[in-house]
Amino acid sequence: MRVQIPATVSHAKYKIDFTLVPVAIILIEFAVFLTQYSQESKSNLSNLVLMRIIHTIIMISISLLVSQIYMRTSRRELSFLTLSITGIFVIGLGDLLHAYLASLFGIELISVYRRLGIILIQGSLWFPAFMIVGGNRKEIFAQFREYESRLIAATRAQSRTSLAIKEAQKDIQLRIRSEFYAACKVLQDSITAQFCSGKKLNDQYEAIAPLLSGDELRKLSRSLDISSSSIDPQMQTSKSIASLNLFIQQFRILYTSIVRSTPLRMSSYAFVFIALVTPQLINYYSLSEFLITDPILLLLIFIFSKLIIKTQSGTSKRALRNASLLIFLTGLLPLMVNFAGQVFTQNSVTRLPIFISALIMPITYYLLMELLQVLRPSALSVIRTDQLKANVVLQKKVEEIVKEDFLQTLSHQWAVFIHGKTLTRLAATSLKLKSAVDTDDSHTFNETLQTLLTSLRNPDAEFEEGSSALQDELSSRLDPWRGFVDIKVTIAEELKSMRNPRVRVIGEVIEELISNSIRHGKAKEITLSVMIAGDKDIEIIALDDATVAPAQSLERFGLGTRIFNLASDGRWSITRVGSSTQFKLKMSIDSEKELPSNQ
Repeated sequence: MRVQIPATVSHAKYKIDFTLVPVAIILIEFAVFLTQYSQESKSNLSNLVLMRIIHTIIMISISLLVSQIYMRTSRRELSFLTLSITGIFVIGLGDLLHAYLASLFGIELISVYRRLGIILIQGSLWFPAFMIVGGNRKEIFAQFREYESRLIAATRAQSRTSLAIKEAQKDIQLRIRSEFYAACKVLQDSITAQFCSGKKLNDQYEAIAPLLSGDELRKLSRSLDISSSSIDPQMQTSKSIASLNLFIQQFRILYTSIVRSTPLRMSSYAFVFIALVTPQLINYYSLSEFLITDPILLLLIFIFSKLIIKTQSGTSKRALRNASLLIFLTGLLPLMVNFAGQVFTQNSVTRLPIFISALIMPITYYLLMELLQVLRPSALSVIRTDQLKANVVLQKKVEEIVKEDFLQTLSHQWAVFIHGKTLTRLAATSLKLKSAVDTDDSHTFNETLQTLLTSLRNPDAEFEEGSSALQDELSSRLDPWRGFVDIKVTIAEELKSMRNPRVRVIGEVIEELISNSIRHGKAKEITLSVMIAGDKDIEIIALDDATVAPAQSLERFGLGTRIFNLASDGRWSITRVGSSTQFKLKMSIDSEKELPSNQ
């Protein structure tokens, strides 16, 4: 679908939104200032600046007053013709004020006939254009936020399964494991030395008991857990990749996709060009010069527009770059025509200021056409179905975030394992040894120590056990909470016996959300479901009776957020539903086989 020029569809209705009108007024005031600055003496500059500031403030006030009138009369949509009439009224009223202020500050204005032409251009074209864009701004922002969310989710998924991330994960595992093994080796050697000392049973115990407190292992566990909880909020995806920055980074990729599928029409290039160049011609050209120059520019703009579109459709790798260069050159047409005019006349009145014709005009035209290509309504449909290809900068940022997620999650897993398995085993061993000493049972004493030393030789044997069935995994994760809270679990029949490397991740997600519901929400009842949501997706939904509502935004960023992001690639949400809190998360199952289909 190609963009339609609003002037050709006057029957259409457009939402009234004055939000961007102050922006339009400021831009127009700046353009008028540049024009008057080129015509006024430098000694009158302070008066000119003061007049423009006062005029800008009053014009914005007038636009706000007009917007209030429309709101009070319940006029929510207007035709392009009505918008143009409104614009001409506002700009015309502003010109009357302009003339009054100019007389006060001693600023010379162009003739009333020239100003009338500018009023018609600004009021009938630029004013409605900003009104229409303002009316669609929410849809534009919503679509881009959705695009941003889908893009980051897709990039996370791609990064999570990339070779670089897998290598980074191995490095993280190796580093933590080596520290863990080193601490266990020191403990093992110290216990073995006392065990083989030949001392009496009680003396051995007195020497070994302090070692069983596992101070070094406890320090390691704490350092890993602190590492996983003291997270810099700036690492959060939504903060580190600001929407505007992301739009700038992705602009060229979006532009390429949209130009290939829905290029602008020739009339679009002509429409914007005429709206930009006509006020310049009115300001600096006589009537006869205008009547000669304007048709020439119209002919040239349609020739260049056709050339731009033809270049964009080319198969060359440089086609789009060449088309962008042509757009910039199109903005230089007034300068070229003006130079050509100097061959026939030396009248200085016809000379456009070089900073306007050679700099401001081409840059403004180029930026407007590039942005219009991406932000027009027909382009939004392309954004909805974009292939979600991330640029190199974004890819690297997301890879760093995913790598950080792995680091924090693995650190937490190891901290829990060391604290829950190894230190618990040391504490239990200490109690058994004390009991053996009290009963003078050397056999039990020796057997208990041998068992401990054997486990210290291979301390991580239980860390990476084989993947269990999903139902068993969830049961083991939920067992510690039973009795504290009523948990009702529903698992799709096709998923109960599923064995997959991601089953453990599902368990971690559910363990974390249950913990959050109880600790943060004070929940007493939790309904949990795990269902198939696609060929390779499952959806986890939890509904609880939490008395403490979740935060209104997901700006907080702790270990739980990292676990959810790593599992779902950002596809999760927490919302308040009546008096309950609902958690939703979608995650893919990375396996060679697809999930069982619903029969």
